[in-house]
Amino acid sequence: HIHFAKKIAKLVIVVIAIVGYSGLVFYLFLELTNIKKHSDSIRSEFDAIKQAQDNFQINFSEDLFNEHLALIEKSSMENELTALETDIEKIKASAVSPEIEQLNKIYESYGDVQAKVKRNELVKADTAQTKEQLSEWGSYLINKDFSVLETSLSAKITDLDNAYQKYLDSLPKPEPVKIAAASGYSYSTVKTEKGTTHGVYLIKLPLSEYRVKTIAAIENDCKDNCPTKSLQQYTSENNAYAGMTGSYACPPDYASCKGKVNSFDFALYDSNDRKWFNKGALTWFKTGMITFNGSSSKFYRKTSEYDGDSVTAGVSNFPSLLKNGEYVVDEDLLTSYQKVRALRGAVGVGSENIYLVYVTNATVQETAYVMKSLGAKNALNLDGGGTAAMVVNGKYVVGPGRGVANAILLIKN
Repeated sequence: HIHFAKKIAKLVIVVIAIVGYSGLVFYLFLELTNIKKHSDSIRSEFDAIKQAQDNFQINFSEDLFNEHLALIEKSSMENELTALETDIEKIKASAVSPEIEQLNKIYESYGDVQAKVKRNELVKADTAQTKEQLSEWGSYLINKDFSVLETSLSAKITDLDNAYQKYLDSLPKPEPVKIAAASGYSYSTVKTEKGTTHGVYLIKLPLSEYRVKTIAAIENDCKDNCPTKSLQQYTSENNAYAGMTGSYACPPDYASCKGKVNSFDFALYDSNDRKWFNKGALTWFKTGMITFNGSSSKFYRKTSEYDGDSVTAGVSNFPSLLKNGEYVVDEDLLTSYQKVRALRGAVGVGSENIYLVYVTNATVQETAYVMKSLGAKNALNLDGGGTAAMVVNGKYVVGPGRGVANAILLIKN
């Protein structure tokens, strides 16, 4: 029995050993599985990192190449620009061909013809059959008969100017009234710093001795068929020593004034009614304005700059001529009519005096030079041409011209 028990014990030990070994093998199998999973995870992460690195290198290379292309393109454009600028400078440096120079003169002459035709049409002066010659000029241009075209345009300009001068000569032109110099009126010839010479009708009086009135024939704002008066009527009714026509108005003999005859759009303070006409125009910035309060004056290059100060007289018009002794006419804003020579009106002030002026045979720009030559520091363009009128001591020295929509008067204190 002892021998049998020992065999049983050995068998139990073997079974336990086998079971233990199997457990160890199973444990090792599980651990190996976990290690493999972990290894696969590491491999996957490594592959992802490697792929990211590869992608980064590829993208980085593409970005660098794109930048390279951009730099090449920029460099190419800069080179082309430099070459173009060089060509331009060469063209600038080279003399203009006679043909191009002649074409430029033709273009300028044609522009003059257009402006002068418009000027003549406005006053119903002869346009010298200009429109009939347009096709003829076109043929000259197509056939490159530039010399013939240039000569024809020059002759047309002369014809148009002669026709306009004939119109000017038809306007009432009284002989300058000889009044004593002490009265403040004179007629003289003035040469400007630009070298132009003009006849000038001048009223120059001290503001300390004369008060200014601006008067309109209307009683309220008016848009058509507005009343007018003769300048002599204005001066007589207000016991004024002198006066002249005020701002632009739309005359009845202009076709373009149909529906607004004798109206004026600019702001004007009526000294008798003590109110502004066309008050909305006080906000305009393309017109200028001069105001008076007793013996003092203020000038606004732009009417919109008016600060609402109390006034006893005030007139606005277009354009301003002088501001603090400096020329302020903007040539680009002038109308074609303002760029041709005609009888021009202006009002100005200096250190002590007021200037009421008519300038003969002048553009608006030239009128500014005349006003400065006379001694004005601030000056405003006024109506002229066929509406021009000036009265001194009850007598016309310019005009009477058309009916006057508004006027500037000087009354002795």
